[in-house]
Amino acid sequence: MIKPVIQGFLGLMAYLPLRFHYRFAHVIAFVFRVIPNRFTRQTRQNIALCLPELDASEQDRLYRQVLIQTAYMFTELAAVWHWPAEKIFSRITSVDICKEFQQTTRGRIVLAPHLGSWETLGIWLGQHCDAIILYKRLKDKGLDDYICKARGRTGGTPVPTRKRGLRKLLLGLRAKNTLMILPDQKPGAGKARIRAEFFGVNAPTTTLVRNLSGKVDCDVYIATMCRSSPPGEFSLIIRALDRERLTGDEIASAQYMNDEIEQLVRKFPEQYQWSYRRFSNRAYGPAK
Repeated sequence: MIKPVIQGFLGLMAYLPLRFHYRFAHVIAFVFRVIPNRFTRQTRQNIALCLPELDASEQDRLYRQVLIQTAYMFTELAAVWHWPAEKIFSRITSVDICKEFQQTTRGRIVLAPHLGSWETLGIWLGQHCDAIILYKRLKDKGLDDYICKARGRTGGTPVPTRKRGLRKLLLGLRAKNTLMILPDQKPGAGKARIRAEFFGVNAPTTTLVRNLSGKVDCDVYIATMCRSSPPGEFSLIIRALDRERLTGDEIASAQYMNDEIEQLVRKFPEQYQWSYRRFSNRAYGPAK
């Protein structure tokens, strides 16, 4: 039941220009702001927890910007998942890709935090790198199939965060493929994880990147596809990370990765997904 509604809505929106998507997003952001809900409460808590140096008015200003950018993320899916790839790529008007990414002949791991339009980044990587994209499988099989098909339509291969999917990542890396991993997800109970600080707060952090890069001679990068201002265009950034630091001590590796993500988020704080419950329940006590 969920799949036809979402697919039909996005399919209809795809016939409309992108500027309409963003105008509609402002309506969604307004509704979220005036109706109390878990999404907005979590956004406020994370901003207060991670950016205490901002005063109340600055936090509120950022909060409003974040709601708008998050709404952009939802409405622009109509274009990202349904428009011809060339039409989407024509919106990428700024490209800053390090020479190592362009010249390497080894397998690549691309860390893609929940920043900007990571769905557009996945489409771009699928087209240019035939990427393997790690994702969390949904309970609704119909919706899961629809999203996988949309994400893989330019050549990318979505694989779930399960044992079989992780094996595909390792095999793909050994075959010199490109892996796209969202590194700032909170690992589930029983999953390999370690605590490292993120914005000065202890956060359960995945050890997957360290494990993969330690087993295969590869290169590691961090990337984002940020929205330009005014919205409607994108800026692609890809820069190299120090693989030696990622494959070293477990705690130091996780901290280095979180520091690199934080550094990127601080450049575009309004485009980060602050609504995600990144930390443990204990961390949110003082922020309530």
